[in-house]
Amino acid sequence: MKKILSLFLAALMILSLASCSGSNNSPTENTEPKKESYTLSDDVKEGSVIDGLMTDIDGQDKILTKTTASWLDTCVLYEVNIRQFTEEGTFAAFEQHLDRLKGMGINTLWLMPIHPISKTERKGSLGSYYSVSDYKGVNPEFGTIDDFKHLVDKAHGMGFKIILDWVANHTGWDNAWITEHPDWYEHDNNGKIKSPFDWTDTAQLNYENYEMRAEMIKSMQYWIEDIGIDGFRCDHAIGVPSSFWNAAVYKLKSVNSEIMMLAEMSGSLTMTNYAFDSCYNDALYGQALSTKGGVAVSSVKDFMEINQNYAPGSFPMNYLDNHDKNSYEGSIVERFGDTYQTLLALSYLTPGIPLIYTSDEMAYDHEIEFFEKDTVKWDSEPVYAPLISALSKLKTENKALATSNTDIEFISAENSMLFALTRTSGDSKVIYVGNLYYEDIKDVGVQLDFDKAICVMHHDGKTLDTEPKEMSGKDFAKRSYKPYEFYILTVNY
Repeated sequence: MKKILSLFLAALMILSLASCSGSNNSPTENTEPKKESYTLSDDVKEGSVIDGLMTDIDGQDKILTKTTASWLDTCVLYEVNIRQFTEEGTFAAFEQHLDRLKGMGINTLWLMPIHPISKTERKGSLGSYYSVSDYKGVNPEFGTIDDFKHLVDKAHGMGFKIILDWVANHTGWDNAWITEHPDWYEHDNNGKIKSPFDWTDTAQLNYENYEMRAEMIKSMQYWIEDIGIDGFRCDHAIGVPSSFWNAAVYKLKSVNSEIMMLAEMSGSLTMTNYAFDSCYNDALYGQALSTKGGVAVSSVKDFMEINQNYAPGSFPMNYLDNHDKNSYEGSIVERFGDTYQTLLALSYLTPGIPLIYTSDEMAYDHEIEFFEKDTVKWDSEPVYAPLISALSKLKTENKALATSNTDIEFISAENSMLFALTRTSGDSKVIYVGNLYYEDIKDVGVQLDFDKAICVMHHDGKTLDTEPKEMSGKDFAKRSYKPYEFYILTVNY
């Protein structure tokens, strides 16, 4: 099979070169074929190679070698809702917030879909970002492609990485693929193109069609190769075959081996075996919600360790909020109340990547509209910005919290509501001790094995203190804690 395909590809290249040399027309662009930087596998599915592009790669294929971008070790992720971030709702207006975000220690920006939104079957007056009419275009609400390039260049110049939200499972009804390639979509028994679930503003793509797969990969490649983004957050990743994601990432990493791939789905060994670096830590999110009612800390511990659903070199994305949770389940104030700051600290200390969503830094008590304009009302001094800044500094500077470090150890305390853990890497250790209960707990002991440490963060349940203070293990032999009070300490051996 490999030999036949290789001969076929060689013939295609010869025909292409002959066509170029035989034309007397003035060239308008460089038509020389690009050299693909990968080789065909020994076991390629019939018809799955389109225009020299592999579109279907089994997860056990020998050509796949898992790699993880080095910069993910210090990744602090922030989800950007461009439409609602500013009154203008544009790339240019968002740029004005880059300094503020950098000051909070944010270093990676996840932009919700920036593509044009279909008008046919649109929900609300502005429609869903996830109803894409053109994978290579930008939403004119947000600006032009040049405006977006300016944002990317400016953000890169400031040290940010940028990943785009990618909607591979479905398109909007205005997408040209609907009329030009109806066979690229799934059809019902009456021959009509289907919508997934109750997402009636979208049309379900057919991943048994390899030509569609190839065009999807080429569209993703455009943003990596031509625009220079640093990866993708992939919407409803579980709805798309892993063999497609493997092929897409295999191609994309031939362009830039240092991209990030985040899947919107719970941890999956199949998906993280090659294609994805990270998946949503949905189980930890669910347990975090429960702390508001005084849940025992043992259930939180269960989902802080990286489990068998993650292949080596992959890790969870730990979140307390995102656009779905905010718009459909309530603001962080509604969902977490006074527990938010304590749990935010845990999201940074849990192995993996922490996420902040638009407006969380100011405890925005509002569900942001999804289909309408609903500008965030920014405070001049966002109340949680100092905490996020301190946690981000710890995450990016202390190797014990490196994303690739999976070490975590839980320490038993005399009261089940006192939560203690350590993260260690080499000669560096980070310690967390906190009350996850809504009442005071008094005279509680926990055995911490160190003579001297630096308390880099203390939150008494109301106020934050980041002035470094020396403490010892004896300071925690018997101690009282206010509701949701926590300490973070560092030890260097």
